[in-house]
Amino acid sequence: MATSFKQIEQNLKNEARALLESGRVALVLAYTRGYDDRHPLPYTAKCAADADNIIFNEYCNANLARYLVRHPRGTKIAIAAKPADSRAVVVLIQEEKVHRDDLIILGIPVRGMKNHKTDEIIDSRTTGGLYNPVLCDILLGEEITGEPIVSPYDVLAPYEAMDKEERWAFWKKELERCIRCYACRKACPMCYCDPCFIDLDKPRWGEKAPGPGGNLMYHLTRFHHLAGRCIDCGECYRACPVDIPLHLFHKKVAKECEEMFGLAAGMSIDEKPALVDFRMDDSDAILE
Repeated sequence: MATSFKQIEQNLKNEARALLESGRVALVLAYTRGYDDRHPLPYTAKCAADADNIIFNEYCNANLARYLVRHPRGTKIAIAAKPADSRAVVVLIQEEKVHRDDLIILGIPVRGMKNHKTDEIIDSRTTGGLYNPVLCDILLGEEITGEPIVSPYDVLAPYEAMDKEERWAFWKKELERCIRCYACRKACPMCYCDPCFIDLDKPRWGEKAPGPGGNLMYHLTRFHHLAGRCIDCGECYRACPVDIPLHLFHKKVAKECEEMFGLAAGMSIDEKPALVDFRMDDSDAILE
């Protein structure tokens, strides 16, 4: 049986308080209450008393790995990490944006996470379908076992049934709705480039204002920047105020990377990302 959300919350508070009191970390990345229970906020606890403000419930979907790169290297940080979040931490370590020795990963085994917009369970639809963190130092609940294995790519079935022209029409229609708020970029733990390519003036890669051409340029470039790196947390989709299904493109690219190279992003700290590694037996399908 999975550990209850309330028990995970209490365990998280206790560990955060102990780590801050002992001085083992300078801060703890966790969650706190927003204007209601359905809208929790990312939270940084900096002293033991701050642990009292920490919460955890089924709507705590923000990928806290997004905030690791905001702190100077060498800062000792504890981070609450659900399964997809732990995959993001692995990728950031692989890309040398953070050092493993600077982190204490508070792993959260969890099922039953919900989209605050729709109340749908998102365990496999818009996340990687995992219940346990792939990397952690302290597990905040009982490891979840006995759950049916659900492919994170099942949601692609209707999309994959389209032919090439239908897919192009689908994405043109969806991306034309983009208002260029960049919420997807802000929510993504892998979007840490500063400045982002779309913010550059020299060279100027695309229009910054909403419009069909500029929207396509931004999103298609971002999609491919995340090839072999997306850890399937689904935050881009949930952050989008106009509900563009951005996760579908990322899932499709991730599926093809896994099929070609046998690697899923962020699953093992000992592996190199698919598009960074080179092996003589790599598939040539990417060149076709």
